[in-house]
Amino acid sequence: MKKKLFGFMAIVLCLISLSFTALAADTAMKNKKWVSGQGGVYEKDEEGDISYKSYGVSYYKIKIPKQGYIIVDVKTSSLPGEKDYYAQDEESDEGDSSFTNVNLLNASKKVLVENSNILNEKKNFSFSWAVKKGTYFLAADGNQQYKIRYSFTAVGKLSKVGNNLKSAVTLKKKATVKNLIFFDKNHYYKINLPKKAKIVFSFDSKIRAAGLTDTSLFMQAMVKKGGSYRLIDEKGTLIPKGNIFWWDIGGKDKVTLNLPKGTYYIRIGTFSNSGYYTLRWK
Repeated sequence: MKKKLFGFMAIVLCLISLSFTALAADTAMKNKKWVSGQGGVYEKDEEGDISYKSYGVSYYKIKIPKQGYIIVDVKTSSLPGEKDYYAQDEESDEGDSSFTNVNLLNASKKVLVENSNILNEKKNFSFSWAVKKGTYFLAADGNQQYKIRYSFTAVGKLSKVGNNLKSAVTLKKKATVKNLIFFDKNHYYKINLPKKAKIVFSFDSKIRAAGLTDTSLFMQAMVKKGGSYRLIDEKGTLIPKGNIFWWDIGGKDKVTLNLPKGTYYIRIGTFSNSGYYTLRWK
């Protein structure tokens, strides 16, 4: 009877524990304030064997007051007991599987973008996203300790932008455009040169990506030939069909072109994530 009673009580306690886990309140975050957490814990049994117990996904709630962008910073470190855990198996490579995922979700907890250090194996990483007023969540899991914060910057009126090459907006010299951009929506501009000229595009990109590369914004230049648009390099030379050519843009950056007379089209896009950038034709 005692054995059956113990089994029953264990099941009850397990269900209560799972209920508390499922009903655990989301942690509210404040702008530019760090929160700490961990993906799980290494536990040692009575015989000295170490196993890993995952805590699952932890949710952190973000309230955005108006249009703008956020930059999320993540700092990670090893969990206590990790070295002893890997020391149990001589064939294991210590730290090879250590990672932290931090995904951005909308108000319905639908994933907007996935971010992780599992590929680049960096301890710290950052990512950005363009946001509107509303509620968002950060979902964290993995097998490391971590600290997370978000920094929100409001953005006012945005500049006009073309959604395709035919609707490209004319850039004016010494005018600065300011825009929020998403990875699935490129921006298009055009410039008209009455004669051969050296031009400089000055960028300030606030876009971050947590992948193999930290930069995500890119620029391409094109010229119309017949009924199609062809990519060009910094001297206006046509890029062979089937090839791709672009400039990576990171932080405060610039692209210098020496172009003959003509009309040129500029495509701005991101390889991943989203955020805010400014562009100025000096």
